[in-house]
Amino acid sequence: MSQDIEPRDDIESRMRTALRPVTPRQAFSQELLARVLVDPAAQSKPRFFAATRVRPLAWWLTASLAASLVLAVGVHQHLQQQRLQQSGLEARREVMKALRVTSEKLNLAYEAVKSQSTSLQDEESGA
Repeated sequence: MSQDIEPRDDIESRMRTALRPVTPRQAFSQELLARVLVDPAAQSKPRFFAATRVRPLAWWLTASLAASLVLAVGVHQHLQQQRLQQSGLEARREVMKALRVTSEKLNLAYEAVKSQSTSLQDEESGA
């Protein structure tokens, strides 16, 4: 158990040594203050070329993503409308076919009744 504690103590002591506070040298403080005081307006401007280009690029990416989404929704709506129209036309064809068949059957039934009625009248008038 004492073996587990010793390596941990060693690591802790090395970390404390490495992370102890260090006072900066005098030249560092003077250089830093000189940079800050020389041009305060330069601090508000972006210092990197990439920082000025990120926003327009991000805007174009956002705009193109939104346009793609709108286009995809539009295409989906159009295809759905076409499918609905096709199913409506197919249903219309089926109804028209059913009406034709019904009309033919009714005509046959009418002819059968008419011919029976005519033959009955002929029998009655002939008798």
